[in-house]
Amino acid sequence: MKTIKSIAVVALGTALLSACSWVDLNPAAEDILVLKPFQTKQCEQVRRTTSQVLDKIWFVNRNQEKMAEELATLARNTAAELGGNAVVPDSEIEEGKQTFIILNCPHLR
Repeated sequence: MKTIKSIAVVALGTALLSACSWVDLNPAAEDILVLKPFQTKQCEQVRRTTSQVLDKIWFVNRNQEKMAEELATLARNTAAELGGNAVVPDSEIEEGKQTFIILNCPHLR
């Protein structure tokens, strides 16, 4: 019976942790937008960046939406450091990694 309880506790803990976010948005990145590709026609590419987060916790896959949110937050933080004002995903999420293009969009300033 103790084994079942232990497994249940580990499963519950993993589920709770997989819903947590460990990535904070820097105050300087609050105005950085995440755009869709069709919204970038008037923008200039600053550079590319690859964001990475954990995709599994104890062999349990993390929530795809939560990972996408964290990856975009990391990209926004990087864009703020490099003088961009927007980012757009340039790849799908694969093993907790995603590439973004950092943009300067004068019409958004």
